[in-house]
Order: sequence, then C-alpha cells, then structure tokens
Amino acid sequence: MRAIILILGCIMISCSSAKNTATTTTQSKALERMIALKSFQIESNWAHPLVTSSINSISYSGLLPQGSNVSTINLIGNTNYFKMLGDSISMYLPYYGEQRMGGTYNATDVAIQYNGVPKHIEIIKNDKKQVYEINFLAKSNRESYRVFITLSPGLTSDISINSSHRTTISYRGVVSKLSEENNKPLTVQ
Repeated sequence: MRAIILILGCIMISCSSAKNTATTTTQSKALERMIALKSFQIESNWAHPLVTSSINSISYSGLLPQGSNVSTINLIGNTNYFKMLGDSISMYLPYYGEQRMGGTYNATDVAIQYNGVPKHIEIIKNDKKQVYEINFLAKSNRESYRVFITLSPGLTSDISINSSHRTTISYRGVVSKLSEENNKPLTVQ
C-alpha cells in the first residue's frame, strides 16, 4: 500500500513539474520575443523606497495604502507604467522617498516621469542568472535617472532608480506585451 502511494506521489510531482517547465519555457520565449522586438510594458505592484528616519516617521501616520509599510508600498490600483517601444522609453512611477536637493515639485512632478530616447541604453542577457538586464541614463528637465531593470523568465520585473535629486527607490511588478492601444510611437521630449 505504501509503495502505491509513493508511486502515485512521484507521478503527481513529475507531472506538475513538467507543467511548470512548459509554462516557464513559454514565458521565457515570450520574454525573449518582447526583448528582441524592444516592445513591452511593465506594471509595478510594489514600490520599495529607501527607508530613512524621515520616511520611517510616517509609518504611524496612516498615509500609506492598505497592506503597506514604509519599506513595501502597495501600488495595485495606482497608475504606473514603464514602456519600451524601439529605442523610446516612457515611464510614470509613483515616488515615495526624500528629495535630496533644493527645488520645488508641484503636484504633477511627484512621480518619476520620463518620455524619450535614453542615453547609453544597454540590454544584456545574463545566461548565468537566466534574466535580461536593461540599464540606461535618462535626463528630464530637472533631474537625471540611472535606471536598472531586471526581467525574469517568469515575466516578473525589478526596477531600481537612482536619481540626482531623490533617494533610491525600486519597484517590483510584471512584464507583458504592449497592448494594441499602447503600441504606438512614444512621445519624445
């Protein structure tokens, strides 16, 4: 009886791992195609600001979205995107953190925003880690950003942004094919 249960268990495990491998292979090929075409979008589900003493002071204020804390902020339901179409990049990512240099931000400047063709873009397939790494430098009117993106075969993404005027922040989300309505030339600044 134990032998039958053991055999059935092994069969179920091997079938489920075969299904996961097929899904991963399909997702991996989809990611490879999106990278080759330079046509994809990322929607972030979580923001991870650099926790400083001033950011930590808002932890008891009730200003954070439901299910969030100062180091992990829930973005589900908030507008955010990163889009790549050819050499053009368009991004709008909500920002949580500290401004490091003087200057003012009006209500439209709170997020990290960029539309254009970045400088020094580099797309590398890291065979050892089985991921794609995208790095570039982007400059807006007021500040510059150094952006590091990692895209995994499971269609997950990690974005890290170093700014000339703000503390570092990172985002975790999902990568997908650009939808038809978003598959038009991006506006260049």
